Amino acid sequence: MNILTFLEEARIPFLDGFGIDGEAQSILFEAAFWSIAYLLYVQVFSRVLRHLFRKTPIYHRARERAGVFLGNGRDDAVLMACLGVHHGSAALLMALGIELGLPNLWRHGYLIETGFEVMDLVSMLVKTYPYAKCDGMKDDIKVALFLHHIPGISLALLVMETGLYKNIHMQTIVLALLGGALVSCLCCVVLYSMSFETQMPLVALVFNVNVGFFVFCRWWVYPREALALLDDVHNDPELNGGILLKLLYAGGVLMSLFNLGVSIDLMPKCVRYIKRAFDGATLIDTEPVPRSRDSILYGKPGSRRSS
Repeated sequence: MNILTFLEEARIPFLDGFGIDGEAQSILFEAAFWSIAYLLYVQVFSRVLRHLFRKTPIYHRARERAGVFLGNGRDDAVLMACLGVHHGSAALLMALGIELGLPNLWRHGYLIETGFEVMDLVSMLVKTYPYAKCDGMKDDIKVALFLHHIPGISLALLVMETGLYKNIHMQTIVLALLGGALVSCLCCVVLYSMSFETQMPLVALVFNVNVGFFVFCRWWVYPREALALLDDVHNDPELNGGILLKLLYAGGVLMSLFNLGVSIDLMPKCVRYIKRAFDGATLIDTEPVPRSRDSILYGKPGSRRSS
């Protein structure tokens, strides 16, 4: 028996007394399993990566730049790499599930992501990595991540129990969102390793290709597939009018707000990257870059200039 089969068949017996059936118990067990797995993974892997990155150009170049999630690029590179591996694992299972016609594989990918979202909110609450003070998580990013996580968590049980995870539009939506996140994480790490002084045209190209793929996933694939999914739910007499439909609408609003907020932040940066590629002087980061985790913990010099 492999791990995925074990998770499908797992049960939580004490929940029998609460009227929670075996299928729901399996879903809750798997989400909890992946939450704990993510906690262990991110705590250990982030430390390994930080040690490895100290020996690469990322460690020296990224400290001069503002991060996407974390204040300093040096710390953000570590987090983006962690998230990229995690999102990539979930997206791979989903893609294989769609390609091979095995919806249970897609389901496991979704629950891997649900486990991450649950533990990320817990980490936000108790202030463990990457939400400890020395990590420098941005306040506006906390709000954005909250809006991002709630739809996936609230829909998980209903999507699985109603069989909606077998719907191709649902499958495509989540794969596109995860695939976009994976590409963004990878591009961020690549950008942190590149020099603004000698590679700026290539830097601008990578950044804008990354943004273009984000726009494609979030403003082309997502709206089209979301409307098709809602149409399928409306046409299903067992689902139409139930709580699932209401949650889909609410989740769509929250995800759209997240997409809009990120897009508003990215568009001016696209312009600055292109201008910097031509004039070599335009500032990418318009505010001082805060100190990195290492600088704070080991008492090194303070804020860096903007790059």
